[in-house]
Amino acid sequence: MRNLLIAIFMCFVTNLQAQFIGHSGVYFLGTANVPISTTNFSNSNISGAVVRFRWNDLEPSPGNFNWSFVDGEIAKAITYNKKISLQPLGKPNWLDSLGAQLYYFIEESSFSPNFGQVVSDIIPWDSIYVARYKILLENLSIKYANNPIVTYINAIGGNFSRGLPDTVVVDTIALTTQPFWLAHNYNADTLGLLMNEMTDYYMSLFPSTPMWCSVDYVTFQPNATGQPRNYLASIYCNYGITNYADRFGLFREDIAGCNPNFSNIATGSHWYIMQQNTCRTGAQMLWNVQDGPSRMNQCGILPNTKTMVLDSAVNKALALGMRYLEVYGIDIIDASLNTSIQQANNNLIANGLFCNLTTGLNEEIPQNKFSIFPNPANEYFTICFEGNLNEKSRIQMFNTLGLLCKESSLTKSLQLDISDLTKGIYFVRLKNEPQQTIKFIKN
Repeated sequence: MRNLLIAIFMCFVTNLQAQFIGHSGVYFLGTANVPISTTNFSNSNISGAVVRFRWNDLEPSPGNFNWSFVDGEIAKAITYNKKISLQPLGKPNWLDSLGAQLYYFIEESSFSPNFGQVVSDIIPWDSIYVARYKILLENLSIKYANNPIVTYINAIGGNFSRGLPDTVVVDTIALTTQPFWLAHNYNADTLGLLMNEMTDYYMSLFPSTPMWCSVDYVTFQPNATGQPRNYLASIYCNYGITNYADRFGLFREDIAGCNPNFSNIATGSHWYIMQQNTCRTGAQMLWNVQDGPSRMNQCGILPNTKTMVLDSAVNKALALGMRYLEVYGIDIIDASLNTSIQQANNNLIANGLFCNLTTGLNEEIPQNKFSIFPNPANEYFTICFEGNLNEKSRIQMFNTLGLLCKESSLTKSLQLDISDLTKGIYFVRLKNEPQQTIKFIKN
């Protein structure tokens, strides 16, 4: 009964997309400041590579830049006809010597080498930090703003909103603690305004290079103000999408075999923002699948194999309308996963092509509407139709090659058996009405 009610509800949902010019496919995710081999750049199953570099290594002292690592990776990308996504990481050691304001906290992540220790970071709205980050963006733009190989720069979101701790240490000797929002006068509206200004600055420097903006949440926001965890993210995401629809992309670093859980995406979640803005989204795998793969499979996917868990993660990304995925290099070079990586790259490219067919925010809603539930699905899905049916109304299903896979007469609620289809992306449409098309994923 619950699924039926959800299916009926889905019949009335229309998801309109703004045009986004981002590049599609699987990108090789390596280690920061470690060159990717030419063998890996030549891999036909990937569309590009993520060049992650530590800000401190790029700019070891204020105003002194060393471009050799990034330039070397771009040269390899040109040789092997691949694209590059750039991502600066961390903050330079010399920022605190310039007087940037620090906060201290106890590292609670068991995956961090500093687990349980008191560590420091810089207040993201500190004026010295903001000024130096602008200089970093300026120099990146001078080097790469007009380079067609550089398809994205991951900036702003993760550099100003990620990882703000619930509690900070206000006395590092006595280890006295206080809520972050009280100790440092946190205000989401003020920080959101700063991030919007930084978005404007980026867009002025990079007129044709899309930006990945991390959609992060502030875990203490409900306690501080009673607002949802994604309140800050909603401020800068809404601004970016409204003002830079063609270049403002939404990014997450935690796609996994079990994440997100589509049955439990709360309106206060970062995934809710991603789900509402398909076609302009991308993600990084939470982890690789070489470990069992336990970390990527917290919900008990069976069989618990590398292939099954990786495919599940990719399908979640595709169901969210993503066109871009960063997959750890150790998985891409795993011969047992070649087929999975190849299919993922092809399906993400197909996603991008499908997204580019949409006409944007001003798209006219067709008089006859239909929806699919569940999506993705394995055995069957239900088609809900709203509008005027006649005896000639038929539904068609095509694969990514444009081949007709199924065709059936359409009723108000039609259940279609898809158990015989192979995994992948399909397009469902009303016969002779290609503008009324829904992307479907068989998992």
